[in-house]
Order: sequence, then C-alpha cells, then structure tokens
Amino acid sequence: MTSAARPVARLTSPGEVVALVPVLCGFVPQESLVVVSLRGPRKQIGLTMRFDLDWAASDLGAAAAEVAERLELDEAARLVLVVFSSVPSCGRSLPWSDLVAEVQAACDPRGTAVDEALLVREGRWWSYVCGAQACCPAEGTPLATEPTAALRLVEAERVLEGRAVLSSRDELVASLATPVLQAATDAEEELDRALDAWLDRYHRDGREAVRDHGLTLARTLLAGCHEGLAVAGPEAAALAVAVQDVLVRDEIATWCLDDHDALLSVLLQVARLVVPPEDCAVLALLGWVAYAHGDGAVANVALQRCLASDPDHVLAQLLGEMLSRQVPPVEVRALLRATARQLRST
Repeated sequence: MTSAARPVARLTSPGEVVALVPVLCGFVPQESLVVVSLRGPRKQIGLTMRFDLDWAASDLGAAAAEVAERLELDEAARLVLVVFSSVPSCGRSLPWSDLVAEVQAACDPRGTAVDEALLVREGRWWSYVCGAQACCPAEGTPLATEPTAALRLVEAERVLEGRAVLSSRDELVASLATPVLQAATDAEEELDRALDAWLDRYHRDGREAVRDHGLTLARTLLAGCHEGLAVAGPEAAALAVAVQDVLVRDEIATWCLDDHDALLSVLLQVARLVVPPEDCAVLALLGWVAYAHGDGAVANVALQRCLASDPDHVLAQLLGEMLSRQVPPVEVRALLRATARQLRST
C-alpha cells in the first residue's frame, strides 16, 4: 500500500484519541506526556512527541516552551495532549493540570490551540478541558475494550507494515535488538556470504552492476512486502551489504516519499536479521525513513543501536543532530526530495 492509497480514519471521540496514542508511539506510554500535532483544517495528524513526566516536572515552563516550539516547526494548527500517569487526583483537580495549563499558555501565542487534553489512569480517561458530567464525568470514562471501526483500520495498516503496538518502550528496544546466540551466528554467516557475493560481482561486473543489483533486490523486497512476504536471512544480509554504498542507500531512502509503509517494514525486518558491524548502514537508513514520517520512537531506537555499533557513523551522527535540534519531519522529507532530484540529474 503506497502513501497515496492510504485510507483515512476519522476519530470522533476522546476515547478513540486515547486508543490511538499507543499506535502512534509504537508502545503504551507510561508516566508520559504525549503531544499530537494536528495540521490544517482537516486536522491531519503530524508529529507525535512523547516526553517523560519527570523531565517535564523539573521545569514546567521550559518543557511547555519546547513543546510549543516543536509544534510551531511542524506547522501545527491545533494539538492534542494526553497524559499517562498513575499519580492520583488531588481533590477535584486532576494531576498534571499545571503542566497542561503551561503547554496551553505557551502554544496560544503561537497560534496553536489545544483541541483536547486528556488524562489516562487505571483504565479510565478524564478531560482537562471539559467538565460536563454528561460526556466527561468526574469519575472518568472507562477505556473501550474493543477498537472502533476507525481504530481497526489504523491497526490493520500497522499489521501491513509488520509492526505491533508494544507494552512499553523497553519492548520497542527489544524488538530492534541485535540477534543473539544461534541467530547471531546464522546472521554472521549470511553476512559473510553476502560480502563474498558482493565482491565477486564487483570484480566481475563493476560498480554500476553491483549498484543495480542492490536496487533490484530492494525493489523485489518491497514488492514482496506488498504481497505479505517476509524478508529471509540471505536477503537481509544482501541488502545490508548493498546499502553500504552511499548511492544505493540514498536512492532507497527517497522511496519512502512514495512507499513509506512497505519500505519501513522491509528495513525493520532486515535490522532484526543482521549483526554489527554490517548493521550500521541499514540502521541509519531505517532511522531516516522512520523520522521522515514522524516516527521518532523507532528513529531513536535505530539510532542508538547504530551508534553502539559504530559511534563515528556519519549518517547516524547527522540523524542524531537533527533529532536533537527538533528538525520537523516535513524538512526531512524536503531533504529527501532534493536528494531524489539530484540522483535523477546524475
């Protein structure tokens, strides 16, 4: 499924918003503030950001200012705040009300209005902005046990991407961990064979033929992903070797502009089947593709694993700098479009 063909899921209730957040983050947040950017009159979801509440509590004003700045960079028209916390209420006041108020005060002057602000605790949700007993009772509203039609559509997309909502960020890290034990041995052997095959083809047919072979392999894996086929160990090793060529890596990165879901799924599968030091290029590529479409959680996890394998990896260092500088994903996509134009002109 390409990005252009993606169905639209319209969320109509706070409960649906709460249920969507773990899908956007890739895991169920704990003691977190989640901020969802809404763009344009149709309130299309943009950047999703998660912050530890302990970090926010250390300086509410600074935390609110950072949220407002990131939303402005993402060109958000409105936003949704969701607080996940086990902290009990104090009287009639919801916990973290001061943080929500600070964020609202920081965003209003920038023209970004709070569309909804919710607290999630112990299987219920409360609204910070609505106190009507009919729709937002003081005792909270139980979270739905079954997804609505809109959420089933979103979850179906995640299945097609080969991704699942995990119970915590630790599980997300574990889902992208380096293979161990026999799986690591198998991965090393596959990578050795892939490197030998790459060198043989290079000496026999030359650089351009090697590049064409790598790009053909990537296209084949994308086509297989659309048909529900998984990436096998030899294919993962061959692609991990192929993307060490900068031109191959950069061209594949630009494909996420048109076929993000399948490319992300392929790269996630490959990352789980390769080991250091040959995993660096594919992990950096995975991080860029994830970040280009606002998936900061996967981008950060891929970045951390890449830098653990090679702290001097140039593309990973650039990705880390962009993440730390809060460069919005729309600018990452603009860079990829420029790269695509440059590749077509050479």
